[in-house]
Amino acid sequence: MRRSHVYEELKEILVDDLQVRAEDIAPTASREQIGLDSLAVLELAALLSGRFGIEIHDYELMEAATVADVARLVAERHTAAAAGGPS
Repeated sequence: MRRSHVYEELKEILVDDLQVRAEDIAPTASREQIGLDSLAVLELAALLSGRFGIEIHDYELMEAATVADVARLVAERHTAAAAGGPS
C-alpha cells in the first residue's frame, strides 16, 4: 500500500474519528501539535489496526515523531502483513 494512500486514510481517521482539525494535520506535525494525548493515541492504534488489518500498538505511535512517521509505520506494517510476514 502506498504511503500517500495511508497518509490520506490516517488524516481521515484523525479528522472523522478523533476530531482533529484538518488544518492542523501536516506530514511534519507532531502528536502534540495536532492535539493527541495518550488516550487518543490508544484509540488511534485501535482504529488503525481495524482499518488496515494490522497489529499496531500505542507505544509505537507514541514513538513516531510526526504524522508522516505514523503513515510510514502503518504502510510498512501493512506491506509486511500482506506479504505474510510478521505484523
